[in-house]
Amino acid sequence: MEIASRRGALLVYLQYGVYDSPSPSTFVRCGPDGQAPVPLPSWETVRNYRLEECPTIVLKSVIGAGQTGKVLRGTLTVEASAYVSLDIALKLALGNRRGNALRNEYRVYRILEKSGVTTGITTPLGLFDDVQGDACALVMPYMVSALAVKPDFVLTSSHQCSAISICYPHFLTLLALGGHSCNVEGNTQGRHTPQ
Repeated sequence: MEIASRRGALLVYLQYGVYDSPSPSTFVRCGPDGQAPVPLPSWETVRNYRLEECPTIVLKSVIGAGQTGKVLRGTLTVEASAYVSLDIALKLALGNRRGNALRNEYRVYRILEKSGVTTGITTPLGLFDDVQGDACALVMPYMVSALAVKPDFVLTSSHQCSAISICYPHFLTLLALGGHSCNVEGNTQGRHTPQ
């Protein structure tokens, strides 16, 4: 996992439903602040990437969809001294609005990680931008079971307070960007209504 989180580019294949891409889409790693490299690498640069510089992801199924985009399950393969594979979930956002929401989500993960809040959250392998278009992808290890189905898991009140105090400004930003999947104070429409 550590090797994959340091690589600067990804080759992504779609192989589910009607999709069977003969050639991959190339994604480049965003900076720690979630911003894409400016300018994006040219085709000349991308063509010169060596295979060992680019982990490969083969996406096999859609496992969810939301306001930000689709969540797809796949396998990430990294060439090191041997091939290493990892089940991953990739959140794919198309367009600026969804891409910005995904960048904010990535920033929240980074802030939580830097603040020592690691219990109960996944650690993203990185945020990547498609070199050809306006797609953005957040790559994370695939977690087999949700925390909600783990009755023995308890997030301590200090972890809860840390997460809330660290994330509250970013939560407001997500709402402002149209985070309609949030259910705030029993609002069944899933939209935040100022009180």
